[in-house]
Amino acid sequence: MQQLYIHLNEQGASWAYCAEAGCLPEQVESGALKHLALRDDDLNVVVFVPTVDVLLASTTVPVKGAQKLAQAVPYALEEQLIDDIDAMHVAIGHQDSNGKVAAVVVSQQRMQTWLQELKAANIEPDVLVPDVLALPRINGDWSALQLEGDIVCVRSGEQTGFACDAVNLSVMASSHASECEADPDAVQLTNCGGDKEDISEQFKNIFSVPVTSEPCNGSALAALISGYKSSEAINLLQGAFVRSTRWLRGKQRWVPAAALLLVWVVLQFGINIFQVQQLKSVQAGYKNKIEQVFRKTFPDVKRVSDPQKQMAIKLKALRGASASGGEGFIELMEKISQVLVKVPAVEIKSMSYKNSVVDLELELSDLQILENVKESMLKLPGIKIDVKSSSQRKGKLVSLIQVRSQ
Repeated sequence: MQQLYIHLNEQGASWAYCAEAGCLPEQVESGALKHLALRDDDLNVVVFVPTVDVLLASTTVPVKGAQKLAQAVPYALEEQLIDDIDAMHVAIGHQDSNGKVAAVVVSQQRMQTWLQELKAANIEPDVLVPDVLALPRINGDWSALQLEGDIVCVRSGEQTGFACDAVNLSVMASSHASECEADPDAVQLTNCGGDKEDISEQFKNIFSVPVTSEPCNGSALAALISGYKSSEAINLLQGAFVRSTRWLRGKQRWVPAAALLLVWVVLQFGINIFQVQQLKSVQAGYKNKIEQVFRKTFPDVKRVSDPQKQMAIKLKALRGASASGGEGFIELMEKISQVLVKVPAVEIKSMSYKNSVVDLELELSDLQILENVKESMLKLPGIKIDVKSSSQRKGKLVSLIQVRSQ
């Protein structure tokens, strides 16, 4: 994700883009924030604010956990503050094993001023951090940054430091050192003050330690970017000033995509409902056809509640044996057909089946053929045949025979 770094200062602001966190910026620009051209709405925005407007403090509290610390630390710091604690914003930093907690205190009005200034330029920061906490830390050394406007930022520890004007540096550095566990082993100074007087000698006079001074690499913002580590910074965007989660950011880009997704979901839901209604209609049509077939096949059945189930029962009865132990319709017709297909000049005029008995009305050419049919069927195993009647019709012999299983 592309990084946008902004440094708010007395001269206005400076800003630079980086392809990734901690890289050297391609170009640093300065001026009013309204001139900042946003390249994308999906940026990780880190804003360095002037340390002279905040207080880096620490206190010891017997509680742990982010929520409990947010409640306890402001009141534990109250004695160190001149202003009313209710008018101040307290951002919580790291807590060591002894319960000592680092914190940054700033007026709520100042926080609102910074955020309004950024909002006016359509900038929503992810991190708001005092610029002193972006200075590099090397072993037990102090890091100092001399800015334009005669301001000096000094970082003495992971989340400790101060800022003041160069005139008061000796007093502030001595006072701050008295609150630290030990004096610095050395001081690393970056001079971005232009033609301002180098303050190296002041540090030498205070601590009698080596002081390394190097010129600014283009701008103060470049020095801050190179030294910034998010794990060691204290983000002021906490509590009442906490920012929205990232998935809600970049509204201009995500709103069309979300709208398309919503339309797709609605269409899919509507299509599913339409298909269900179609299937119900088809199902009802098949049910009506099944009932019509059943009524046509079994006209004697008056009450039809479940034609599919009733059809299955009827077919099972036709395929199965009768109550008297005889063969079913299928078995009887299989045996009868073996005879009828071999006898010439025989026509079945009608056929019925009831109670394991098949009644056949046959039309034959003469009486001898009838006798042949009868004798052939009697040779079939388990078959009994009775000739119920015979008569002549239009030169043909019409005979009614009854076939049952023995």
